[in-house]
Amino acid sequence: MKQLLDVENVKNVKFTAVSFIDDIVGLGEKRIAVDAKHFERIDLNEDNIELVIDRKSLNEYREERNKILLAREDYAEFDHLNSMLAMLEHDFFSIDRIKLFYRDADNLSGEYIVDTSNDEIVEMISVINNNELNLTVQLI
Repeated sequence: MKQLLDVENVKNVKFTAVSFIDDIVGLGEKRIAVDAKHFERIDLNEDNIELVIDRKSLNEYREERNKILLAREDYAEFDHLNSMLAMLEHDFFSIDRIKLFYRDADNLSGEYIVDTSNDEIVEMISVINNNELNLTVQLI
């Protein structure tokens, strides 16, 4: 895992969003950014990261966004949004990078980058519990 934020200081930052990136050979990258308000919990440690998403909140966002995209007839973005959100639940291990955006006490912004592309050293787990989607990335 590539780390730009010292996990000892993680309690002193406020996470603002998480971006999930899927690199597709020949097509470039697909990404989706999820606002921090949709997360029940974001826990970072030296050897694992746990992201707990409130599925109800995320579904409400998806429904509202889909209405806007369909009204604009932006079918490409509609498909992209829905496929990326489905990937988090059903194909999480195919995500290649995760970026956690944050602001510190001085209101300076930064990002914590996790390279999840090497499945020989990183294990990725996606579990649905009640109304939560629990995404875990850990060193093997």
